[in-house]
Amino acid sequence: LHHYGLDLPLQQQYWNWLTGVLHGDLGESLVNHGVQITPLLVREASVSATVGFYALLITIGLGLILGVIAALRQNTWVDYVASSASVVGYSIPSFVLAIFGLLIAAGETVQWNAAFESQARGRDQPSSAGRAEVGELDLHARLGLSTQQADGTVALTWLPSVLLTQAVSGTPVGTGGNATQQGVRLELQTRPEPPTRLAFRSGFDWGLTDFSPLSGQVTPPVVGLLPSQRFVRTLAVEMNVDLTHAFSRRLQLSAVAGFQRSGGIGHEAVAALPIQVGPLATASLAWRADRLNFLTLSATGSYSRFSNGVTSALADLQPGWRCRATSHTLLDAGAGLALLHSTGPDFSSSGAYGSGTLGVTWELPLAPQEGLRSSARLRLAPGVDRLTALASQTFRGEASAELTEGRLLLAVAGSQAHTIAGAGAGADDLRLEARSFWIFARNWVLDGGVRAARTNQLTFSGWQAEVLVGVRWADRGSF
Repeated sequence: LHHYGLDLPLQQQYWNWLTGVLHGDLGESLVNHGVQITPLLVREASVSATVGFYALLITIGLGLILGVIAALRQNTWVDYVASSASVVGYSIPSFVLAIFGLLIAAGETVQWNAAFESQARGRDQPSSAGRAEVGELDLHARLGLSTQQADGTVALTWLPSVLLTQAVSGTPVGTGGNATQQGVRLELQTRPEPPTRLAFRSGFDWGLTDFSPLSGQVTPPVVGLLPSQRFVRTLAVEMNVDLTHAFSRRLQLSAVAGFQRSGGIGHEAVAALPIQVGPLATASLAWRADRLNFLTLSATGSYSRFSNGVTSALADLQPGWRCRATSHTLLDAGAGLALLHSTGPDFSSSGAYGSGTLGVTWELPLAPQEGLRSSARLRLAPGVDRLTALASQTFRGEASAELTEGRLLLAVAGSQAHTIAGAGAGADDLRLEARSFWIFARNWVLDGGVRAARTNQLTFSGWQAEVLVGVRWADRGSF
């Protein structure tokens, strides 16, 4: 203590430290006795400064070159590639690229996965003058890199897509030209202890989003009001931390907390689809009562601020039960209560809404590579409408069936939703689909089908139907 002056009064220790700092003397290392800190700091800082200087030169050089090329070849594939590369580069956190660089430099094995899907569609839809016929070509790709270690994994995925549309007859709403979209996914997983899993996930999506009832998007649990146009330029950002801990073989806790941003980007797009920003969190406690019964308790909370000046808060608590009734039948049910509060420039409203689910799933194995699976579910889902930022409650029924026979998969699905209270009350959403998938070669799948949808909302009011055929390819490897 006497050697480092730690036996002196605190004010004397602080004075000695302050005078030493002003003279460039940071003292002596507590780990390496007799070694001064200042020379160590200068030596390490010089290495960091050198690496940072060269990194800055490369960044500025590549940025200027890509910017000049994109400007000279504006609205061409060169411009799109350069702009996409720049956006993807800025979207990926620097520490992720650094981790991949270190793993590759250290000779670690990096897995890759790639997929491509093309789908040609013929669509019949309402128009301002009756009906319209539209031809579409939808292209999707996926390119991912991942590495797995004993204590965790890192995965990075790029998801580009382009939709080419051409009106064949009539004047369809919002059809014509190209609609491109980009997506980036990052996932980091680790296990601090055997029963604990910690994950960080982030997603970025930007481009023109298709809001037509036949867009193929994941059906939202809440039927909200639709934008006044089919394509809206949007930007969606979501980041969350996921913690899962198993207290025992029967009791498990899952908690997710994060931040999200959704809505339009640009003045015209924001007018059609307001920006929504805010935190969200979900916690779930699952208890395995016995071999056949599971009990869950889920809590969800979110706070959203919209660009139209409205803020909304949602809190939902729902206990649930899942039972293996027979060897082929699985039942699940849940019921809860949601509290919603919205505040605007000239109003404030609060309300309590019921929530719940009731479902059954039936699986029948027919042979080693054959089987039949069907499910039906009813949902009562409260939520916040994405256009008005007000509370909305939807009742939805869903049903699906799948038949697998070797390399062939046949599937049918349907859903009917109705907004029973709140914003958009009376809105209907009906979707029907029949699909087939055939694995005709290694990594290759041929699919086809028909889809139909009906809504009573303006712009898209009436029936829409389409016939589709497509091909998929997927593969993976390592280097």
